[in-house]
Amino acid sequence: MNIDIKIPREYKKYTPKVLNELTKNGYFDDVDEIKNKSHILENKIKEEFIIKKTEVIGQWMSGGADSSILAYMLCKKIKEENLNIKFQPLSVRRGRGWNPIYAGHVIDFIEDELDFKMNDHIVYYPDINDEYQRETKEFRDRDMENFNTGKIDILYSGITCNPPEDDVTISKNKERTRDESAERPLESWSGFAYYINPFFKINKKDIKKLYDKYKLTHTLFPITRSCEGSDYETGNYTFHCGKCWWCEERLWAFGFLDQPAQEFIYD
Repeated sequence: MNIDIKIPREYKKYTPKVLNELTKNGYFDDVDEIKNKSHILENKIKEEFIIKKTEVIGQWMSGGADSSILAYMLCKKIKEENLNIKFQPLSVRRGRGWNPIYAGHVIDFIEDELDFKMNDHIVYYPDINDEYQRETKEFRDRDMENFNTGKIDILYSGITCNPPEDDVTISKNKERTRDESAERPLESWSGFAYYINPFFKINKKDIKKLYDKYKLTHTLFPITRSCEGSDYETGNYTFHCGKCWWCEERLWAFGFLDQPAQEFIYD
């Protein structure tokens, strides 16, 4: 299976003059507005940007299977192609606080497996009682902050699409924006923020093929976590509940949830 993981060596960004003007007009107040207005602005100020070398790529890491394999592939590409680019892992402590912990385990694994050093893992801690902030807005706020301060040049996500719409072996989740028919760009650029989403058009069974390809199905995959079960259903978040939709998807694609890492002979 060939999934093209692209790491641009350089990217375009609006000139400081244009950025200052856009900032004064409130253009950078919301990441959704950036995406909505980007095509308008690109047509208006085509010549008002500069070419910059990519120095740091960032990725949101949840500790799940999708973001974990993407991080592995990006770090592997940087190392094998000897790119002068840093990898910045980012996480948010959400309603169930296990995300940064499992992401940390994944980071340790990748660094050891590839003999590769990432930037220090950054974890954000929004108000635990503010569901909208911790589950949605925190990511947007930190995107704005990190692009604005130059902490990242390009931001990746490992978000995949839902199982095929005609597959009756698995129920449908509530996120219609992840359906195969949903229109989601693999890349989006606004002159300020640059997003790359290489997995938008593939589903969890395709992710399984990537784990098999890199011989990580019985090493990296078992230390990832994809579950929305409660603390008492998961042994205080130490194993998968086996009941939620995310566990159902994991079983649908991989055939197991928490199988311990073990020696495995690949063909």
